[in-house]
Amino acid sequence: MERRKLYQMGGAILTLLTLFALISIAFAQASSNYDLSWHVVAGGGGRMKSTDHTLMGTIGQPLTGVMWDGHTLCSGFWCGRVAVQYRIYLPLVLRNR
Repeated sequence: MERRKLYQMGGAILTLLTLFALISIAFAQASSNYDLSWHVVAGGGGRMKSTDHTLMGTIGQPLTGVMWDGHTLCSGFWCGRVAVQYRIYLPLVLRNR
């Protein structure tokens, strides 16, 4: 009987911790400095630029909101890296130009 109560208490604690973590994530999605209250998955990749902003993305990656004040925002697998041009040889071998 003692073991059963221990398992029930452990399950209740685990449930409460999980609930607390999920609620914390929900409240952490917005503040006075940023807003992540909704999101999309990108349909295409590449570099998008304006006069003050640069956004680099990869197909199928989640995107974030708009940035101001000359910030650079990147998302995807190759975040922060410059795209390297390769020549394709068969069988597929990638070589730097």
